[in-house]
Amino acid sequence: MLTSPFPARGDARAADRVFGASAATPRRARAFVRAQLAGWGLPELTDTVELLTSELVTNAVRATEAVVGLPVASSVFPVALRMVALRLVLSARSLVVEVWDISAQTPATQRADPPDELREGGRGLTLVGALSTAWGQRTAPGRGKIVWCEVAVPVSPAPSPAPSPVSATPPVRRPSTTLPRRLRHARVAERADGPDARTLRCVLEGLRRLD
Repeated sequence: MLTSPFPARGDARAADRVFGASAATPRRARAFVRAQLAGWGLPELTDTVELLTSELVTNAVRATEAVVGLPVASSVFPVALRMVALRLVLSARSLVVEVWDISAQTPATQRADPPDELREGGRGLTLVGALSTAWGQRTAPGRGKIVWCEVAVPVSPAPSPAPSPVSATPPVRRPSTTLPRRLRHARVAERADGPDARTLRCVLEGLRRLD
């Protein structure tokens, strides 16, 4: 039975799969990653994580093929020989890709020169370092090693508040019940009953001069 070398988490945010170390393993690992990210609702990470997985798994297959005199699988680390294990661990901010192989040899950063675009991998850990936020290696608890890389999970923008509904009809203005009153700014002069005495005297003197 093929069991994963990774410790059980009992978490829906972690998934692992064991593959045979063959030429078809990178392709199968990419299909597993694609399906898992779709289930987690992270299709925007598919291209990057598929490429990273392909590189790490390709290196693990080559490392496994280079091992001579493989030890017998034990109950402590019950993984069949010539196998490669892959695990995805998702948190709120990052996605970690872990790939196990039985070889204890440290992977070397290498570069295909000239690059061959038709190869499954071979661009090496230089590409892994460029596409991931961090990567590294640790010894597996039993035998072999685990090479891992981390990818940032994009933060979804907060939903903008819904616009308030706009009324299609303009508001109705009701007419005022009272008419405006005209304001008087000047004081109204009082009306006199007749000409005053001074005016009459001036008129009388004028008549006398005419005589």
